[in-house]
Amino acid sequence: MNDAVPIPREAAEALKQASTGAVNDALALLGFNGGITGVRPSRGSEGYAVLGRAATVRFGAPRPDSPGLNMYQAIRATPAGSVLVIDGKGLDAHFTGDNQCACAKRQGLAAVVVYGGARDLTGWRAMEMPLYCTGSATVDKPPDIRIVGYNVPVEVAGVTVRPGDVVVADEDGVVCIPAEALAATLEKLRVIFAVEEAMEKAIATGAPLEEIKAILARKKPQK
Repeated sequence: MNDAVPIPREAAEALKQASTGAVNDALALLGFNGGITGVRPSRGSEGYAVLGRAATVRFGAPRPDSPGLNMYQAIRATPAGSVLVIDGKGLDAHFTGDNQCACAKRQGLAAVVVYGGARDLTGWRAMEMPLYCTGSATVDKPPDIRIVGYNVPVEVAGVTVRPGDVVVADEDGVVCIPAEALAATLEKLRVIFAVEEAMEKAIATGAPLEEIKAILARKKPQK
């Protein structure tokens, strides 16, 4: 079993200390949209802090160039430590269930993120496999929807996720960092950490509102 490309130690340590909100603030300073709206931790996944390289599955109407894969093949092709991001077009239908959860757990995946629904959430909780999705769903995806791409760029809720990008997830949601922007994101994350520290001190000491406003301005993208 192959492992995903490692995230540099300094980056991993910094990201493990950051919330998804802080990471998204750092990306915003760079002009990136990284927060995947509408995708939240399924019940039981709120306590996880996920970090891993993205692998992707795209669903859509079958095409001549479709890879002819099913989800089990896609999961087994995904390196251990990856976050598997499934583009289900945000449909209110299930794209994965607990049998695939067992396969992902055995494969050593860090988490599964679905831009769409999922089923068998009890099984995901029992197997302690982090799952993020738009919600639970009893209805299967439409019969004319198939896997049309594996490890290709996908767009989920307006965020482009490419294989090898860095995905972070926690109880607040999911954020994707473009691989080429990882170093710059860390630099901006230091700014966000400094702002949060200054805010804590300002609030604790009853600082004037103008001072708080000035601190907050430091993490706003410059127009």
